[in-house]
Amino acid sequence: MKRKNIFRISVAFWAMTAFTSCSDQFMQDKQNFDSTTADAYNYWSGALGRVADVYRVCLPDPKATPSSMYNSTGLADDQSKSTEEYSGFSAFVDPLKPLTYQTGNNPVPDYFEGTKGDPITSAYGRIRNINDVIAGIEGSTLSQEEKNELLGQVYFFRAWCYYNLVKWYGGVPIITEVQEPVESSVVPRSSAKDCFKFICDDLERAETLLAPFTGAGQWMSGDNYGRVASGTAVALLGRVRVLYASPLFNRSNDLSRWTQAYNDIKRSIDVLTAAGYGLANESNPGVNASGWANLFTEVPSQEAVFVTLHNTLTEGVPDYRKNNTWENGIRPYNARGGGGKTPSAMLVDMFPMSDGKIPATCETYNTLTKSDIPYYREFPFVDRDPRFYRTFAFPGVRWSFVGNPTTQGNRYPHNGPDYELWNYTWYTDAAYVDDIEANSSVTYG
Repeated sequence: MKRKNIFRISVAFWAMTAFTSCSDQFMQDKQNFDSTTADAYNYWSGALGRVADVYRVCLPDPKATPSSMYNSTGLADDQSKSTEEYSGFSAFVDPLKPLTYQTGNNPVPDYFEGTKGDPITSAYGRIRNINDVIAGIEGSTLSQEEKNELLGQVYFFRAWCYYNLVKWYGGVPIITEVQEPVESSVVPRSSAKDCFKFICDDLERAETLLAPFTGAGQWMSGDNYGRVASGTAVALLGRVRVLYASPLFNRSNDLSRWTQAYNDIKRSIDVLTAAGYGLANESNPGVNASGWANLFTEVPSQEAVFVTLHNTLTEGVPDYRKNNTWENGIRPYNARGGGGKTPSAMLVDMFPMSDGKIPATCETYNTLTKSDIPYYREFPFVDRDPRFYRTFAFPGVRWSFVGNPTTQGNRYPHNGPDYELWNYTWYTDAAYVDDIEANSSVTYG
């Protein structure tokens, strides 16, 4: 089986962190402006270039594994294998290989420092870059309206960077300005409470600054599509509140935190609805969830509250590539793809049946209503929710694609429009069908 990845940011976001192909021009604008002078901020083009640089270093890469730069983007990595998504033990859950602090002895993954002194791979390098942009814009001769439009985006990304740090490390040092690299610049670690307040303050500020420019959905299309909006800020705010209310940071179960999280998430729905966001094709699900499946290809998408834009540029000088290889990664080998993403049996077994309820045999979530429809693990594709057939591929599924791979030889016997997903093994003689040692070592078709 193959798996199509679905990213869901939160209930408040209504949808995924969308990895879409979009404007090449927007990506070309994301040049490296991290080496510039203060005067550059006095010009809209210069200030906008610095903000584009913040996007460049803060948004994820679908080809990357988790690091001090990126969280999981759907590959079978240590984070994904810590859930039902993929089978196998990750570094975090392998009972035979406990993590240690010792270098070379199964150390805890570094999601903090990256490369020392690198403004891109180091978490605090990116924060320093953002603080420089904030100071440069605030001290510039731009109009207040221009400043607000740019600062709202940058405050969001500062909150995003700290949110990703706090998720892993709890309280961390809060740095709000560009520091000189001297001993007196050392800042002590702040409490988790102070960090959450700082993150929420930045997100509320971002929402306020961006509301006049995005509150009516002005950036849902056109040249500004892909930029964060006021709805993005308040949606992330709701998610941050939930994390702070969770047992990870709320051991006494302070109910006021849950109330605050509920109120912010409810408000985010109102803000997003007013801007035109919502569930894609909710009133038009289509045959076999075809409408639902379109949310991954529609641009702009109603559900794309926080997105990463990609392009189809080839290598050049300067190099403006930001290619999305996800489609290639999920395509079968014999369709000239990367071979697919193989989900865990647990993920397949817990997917809803055609009545929208989880199978009665599912033991993962005991509080959900169980389905009365029989589930057979030997035939997992029978009587499932229509979205099952848009998420997984299995033998017999038509997988149409553009191109003709037959020039690659007999391992690729089907052209793109007629391709169906089957695995064949050829035998040297019909008499050897039951002899597993007699078949060809190569899988065809």
